[in-house]
Amino acid sequence: MRLFLAIPVREEILRSLERGVGRLRESRAAVRWVKPVAIHQTVKFLGEAESDRIKALVTSMTAVCDDFAPFPITITGMGAFPGLRSPRVIWAGVRETSGILEKLWIMTEETAENLGWTREKRGFSPHITLGRVKGSLNIARLSEAIRSLENEHWGEQEVRDLVLYRSHLKPEGPEYEKVHVFPLGKT
Repeated sequence: MRLFLAIPVREEILRSLERGVGRLRESRAAVRWVKPVAIHQTVKFLGEAESDRIKALVTSMTAVCDDFAPFPITITGMGAFPGLRSPRVIWAGVRETSGILEKLWIMTEETAENLGWTREKRGFSPHITLGRVKGSLNIARLSEAIRSLENEHWGEQEVRDLVLYRSHLKPEGPEYEKVHVFPLGKT
């Protein structure tokens, strides 16, 4: 099973991001856009895992999420990895000023590592992936369109839970299935 832990994005923000992606599509760049139903903010990509590992992960992540109260995030701006000169991944930014989101990421990383998953080598850069560039066609136009949205505000939401998703890879793009929802805070 291909698994990851993520924060779901509210419907109003998805609609707002769709309007932004519509402006980027006008560049006619070769981009594989993420379907709105598949948009999320990844906290930890776990990768392939046997189903017998899920029970231990659920138990451990329930304890982690119990220690975090719901908290607000802001979806704002747009950019690209590694940068606008050679964009490969187009993203919307996730801002959370209190440090709670980063603490949740740290605890998730530690928990997953204790259960045998590999720790992420890169630091935490909260973002929502919107598309992956598949060629050099119209890159300058795409970069200019991204630049025009770098200060755009997409919305706010309260993070109330973390979700364990299973990814089903298909030719038309991945489909995500909720495996377990971890509410934040003790219920």
